[in-house]
Amino acid sequence: MKPNLTPVLLVGALCAVAPLRLWAGDSKDSLAPTVAAPSNISFSQEFTFENSYTGKSTIKQGNAELGGVDNFNSHFNYVIAPEIKDGVILRFGVDAERNSFGLPPSASLPNTLQSANIIIGADLALNDKIIMRAELHPGIYSDFVQVTGSDFDMPVQIGGTYLWNKDFQIIFGAQIDLKSNYPIIGVPGFRWQFADKWVLSAIPPKPQLQYQLDNNLTLYTGAEILDGTYHVNNSFGANHGHITPAANNLNGQIVDFTEIRIGAGFTWKFTPNLNLDVSGGYMPYREFDFHEDHIGFDHHDTIFHNNIGDGAPYGEIGLSGSF
Repeated sequence: MKPNLTPVLLVGALCAVAPLRLWAGDSKDSLAPTVAAPSNISFSQEFTFENSYTGKSTIKQGNAELGGVDNFNSHFNYVIAPEIKDGVILRFGVDAERNSFGLPPSASLPNTLQSANIIIGADLALNDKIIMRAELHPGIYSDFVQVTGSDFDMPVQIGGTYLWNKDFQIIFGAQIDLKSNYPIIGVPGFRWQFADKWVLSAIPPKPQLQYQLDNNLTLYTGAEILDGTYHVNNSFGANHGHITPAANNLNGQIVDFTEIRIGAGFTWKFTPNLNLDVSGGYMPYREFDFHEDHIGFDHHDTIFHNNIGDGAPYGEIGLSGSF
């Protein structure tokens, strides 16, 4: 069994935004596609819209092969951030993500895993070296077959950035999600501009090695992790071929979904405020980890996975902006 990684990795990415925005006037920071343009207004806005497709990969339960599974993933995020005073920025927004799977008949897996949540948070500059971020993400995380109170979840994300200097920042993020198989998890990261056109952005969920071809075009290679924790409906097991009482233990359970990708792409800044991101590569591993709704570790879970190396290609396109 392995941890649910995405929540923590998202925190790392969130924490990285603050120092980059602080130095947005420095041309070197154009290497980071999430940098907000300088503004004299009292609030900023940012959004991301991404679509991707991952091809069929053979899914297994234990050693039994069940057939090929593919995935259409869509993600939308919008945040408005008013600055209420120097060093204090509030964050309010919405976030929605959908995984739509093509499944073989023999696989007891959900056709859809999706979330719709609101964002409530704040950025706080403790001093000229340390910036903190805290966010609540209350919403629905489920297969959306029968939406009930059991589908509600509220992950808490906390992160911090230490500004070592303008070329090197240290990031740490943690998430609390009591429905996950690993309810508390944290991970460090960093962003290092080690040459005039090169940046090593070791910030999940998209760690990258970036090269600035010109002021508007950045090439990169790296990894990406899709991940989430969802509640399936109370008839899920029975409706997916589980006809014995013992097999119905998948009814109303929690599933931690993970998809790991490795690839390359580019980010094109085609206007001062808008970026187009295109990437592609290979997905070596995907996992569905079913377990009970609980706090802490569960040793009675059901895992569907593909073997390392038995993956599939993927392609992704995204549009992001900051105003």
